[in-house]
Amino acid sequence: MKSITCLGISTAVCCAVWSFLSPEVGLLSWAGFAGCTSYFACPDHGWKGVKSAFFCVMSGIVYALLTLYLNKVFPSFAVSLVVALVTVHLMCIQSKIPILAYIPGTFFGSFSTFAAGGDLIIIPCMILGIILGLCCDKGGAWLFKLVGKKEDVELEEAES
Repeated sequence: MKSITCLGISTAVCCAVWSFLSPEVGLLSWAGFAGCTSYFACPDHGWKGVKSAFFCVMSGIVYALLTLYLNKVFPSFAVSLVVALVTVHLMCIQSKIPILAYIPGTFFGSFSTFAAGGDLIIIPCMILGIILGLCCDKGGAWLFKLVGKKEDVELEEAES
């Protein structure tokens, strides 16, 4: 079995479990999938990817919450436009800070917060989603070691 097939099986199982359990405990399943996607879209995987995705997603959440707050305090189109321009500019500038350089992760956090209407439930959902991504990734690697051809497993290990 190929490693991508193992990753697909692991992802299907992990995401099915998330999809079933998350609403049962009051979490937004779609937000978990956004967190999972932010992990997989990150150039780093493993714990380094979790760390990178976490800090960038959280910074995006902060930007969105700040934007929502300022738009509520100053409800004018001009202020909203300025706030949007400034926050997006800051989101891009943060790419110069190594731990915050994964800018798509910042946008994942931001747009997910807007989609949740600023509800703070987005925070645990995104964190658990990032962990979901790690579980999918590690589960696929584990399954590949278990059922992959020995020479394919050795080749994959040599490449990583």
